[in-house]
Amino acid sequence: MAPKIDYTARDFDTIMVSLKAHLQAKFPATWKNFYESGIGTQWLELVAYAFDMLSFYLDYTANENFLPTARDRASVINLGKLVGYQLRPPTSAAVNCTATITAIHGTDVVIPADTVITLASGLVFRTLTAQRIEAGSLTAEIDFTEGEARSDAFVSTGVAWQSIRVSEPGAVYGSIVVTVDGTTWDRTSSLVYSSALSAEYSTVYNEDDYAYIKFGDGVNGQVPPTGAAITVSYRVGGGIASNILINEINTTVVGNLEGTLPIVPITVSVANNLYRGSGGEDRETIEHAKLWIPRWVSANGRAVTENDFDALANAFSDSTYGAPSFVKAKLKQEIPELNTVQLYVWGRDSMGQVAAASVGLKDAIYAYFSNNGPGSVRTICTDVEMQDGEITYIDVVATVTVSSAYSATAIVATIESNLDALFSSAGNIPGTDVHLSKIYNAMQDVEGVEHAIIDSVTASDETIETIGAGNGVTTSFAATLDIEANLSIIAGSVEVVAGSLTLSDNGSGSLSGNGTGTINYATGTISITFSSAPPALTLINVTYRHILDYARNELLQTTTGSNDFTGVLSYPPAVAYDIILGQKGIAISDGSQVILDFDGDGILKTTDGTICGTIDYDTGAYDFSFPVTPSSGLSIWAAYYQKLQTASEDIPIDKEQLAVKGTYTITTTTA
Repeated sequence: MAPKIDYTARDFDTIMVSLKAHLQAKFPATWKNFYESGIGTQWLELVAYAFDMLSFYLDYTANENFLPTARDRASVINLGKLVGYQLRPPTSAAVNCTATITAIHGTDVVIPADTVITLASGLVFRTLTAQRIEAGSLTAEIDFTEGEARSDAFVSTGVAWQSIRVSEPGAVYGSIVVTVDGTTWDRTSSLVYSSALSAEYSTVYNEDDYAYIKFGDGVNGQVPPTGAAITVSYRVGGGIASNILINEINTTVVGNLEGTLPIVPITVSVANNLYRGSGGEDRETIEHAKLWIPRWVSANGRAVTENDFDALANAFSDSTYGAPSFVKAKLKQEIPELNTVQLYVWGRDSMGQVAAASVGLKDAIYAYFSNNGPGSVRTICTDVEMQDGEITYIDVVATVTVSSAYSATAIVATIESNLDALFSSAGNIPGTDVHLSKIYNAMQDVEGVEHAIIDSVTASDETIETIGAGNGVTTSFAATLDIEANLSIIAGSVEVVAGSLTLSDNGSGSLSGNGTGTINYATGTISITFSSAPPALTLINVTYRHILDYARNELLQTTTGSNDFTGVLSYPPAVAYDIILGQKGIAISDGSQVILDFDGDGILKTTDGTICGTIDYDTGAYDFSFPVTPSSGLSIWAAYYQKLQTASEDIPIDKEQLAVKGTYTITTTTA
């Protein structure tokens, strides 16, 4: 009987053992040189090494044929092509600017297409279409889009399926315009759907972000005639760097009075004093593509389910307004529903941090899903609403025990880097809960960490609140911030801005900078005194983060005939009742009897004031009895709000929320 072959035994050591066994069985009398330094052993090691390397390359090549195991960008691009998915190259940001002229005119002032603004950073913004200040107006909102113009010239070979490569990498997605002998051809996602008369081309990008223009074969798309002049115009640039800050554009451009000859030049002041750049995204990562390619296949080009809307929206980009960083669909629950899907959208800032998306980008996504003509993707009976996605900051406080042989400073830096990677990973999408186990992994996977303890994980929301306006005289201001009951402000998160005057929170309730002040984190009471009076009409804005909560409906117990109920809530801490605002607290019911905490002191009572038990909001421990002993088999339910500051439970994230990194406080001890 032939020996069984182990096809998985392909590493160096196993191959060496197999070779020795084979020689001992095949040539027992002639091959006896198995010494470590012998020439025979050297030959065996050489053969084992060669087969080990061959096995590695065979495994590597095999892995590249499957999406979950592929590591090379070229492999993921090719796998995406099989299902019609194209990894997105960089997209460029658009910025909405205020255009101002000094005098009113009787006709429109036109800022021509391709009007260019070059920033001090070297970024170039341009108008893609003519922009207007209407007759009778001094101002208008106009859009500039980032990217430097490029143009390449080619001569058609006349052969089928000819492909030409643009000269520079990073051609901004959607910016490519192809003309053949002066006639503009249309771009299609695939020439498979083109007819013999279709003047169309397709665009693909390789792993180095070079764009290739592909033409048809005369059956699927026309072939450009031999010798035809092909011109490819496009923009290069894009990426998160194009998401410029407010006030980075502050310059003048030249417009002209519409319909006036000779041309009358008009100086137009342009500034992005209200909006930052939005829509700039770096090229799509391999991890992002691996996540969305299967979902893209499932959607099949139609938005029917929430998952379909997610897949199509996250693959969307616009040649003018760029691409979102995240989109999450949610079926509208409020009445009337009208088969409405709400799309929550997020963008990024110039540092890559999650931020609000621009109105233009949201409008472009809305138009994509609201299209009822050619290329429509959603069912005709479904409406779409655009919403700003909520940003939920996650603060981590932990204590880490470090081996004495390692640097505590270096370990803290590595832990913070791991946590950053956790919150920026492709899998951290809107609606994804924050799991404490993953935070523990990020800390305990660091070499030199003996063990780690999470002291607290907090979810918070950022708010900007106006507490007054300057008059050029007053320097002191006081107010109470509008925070929810028993949901305190995050220490160190408060910043006060009044024009050029700023005050920052030091984490202990004191404000300093261009003046002094105090903040009460629990009540929201703030008092500030600036070093100089804010100018008249200057708004005094306070930015702060406050703890969030989450509604819970929990089955505590099932009655057994006893009227003594003790235990611990599943999701402590709970938010205590606020007697002034009349908010939060806890309600417990057996279906007919209800007991509540009316004073926020943890004493449970009936509606007539009879004391029935206690609730510890911090630990969740409860001990109560109903006025009348409930019958056996009844369910005892509790309704309360979980304060999202815990060391024992995962942080729940709603669909309209996206968890991002907040602040990390890592304390070290030495083992």
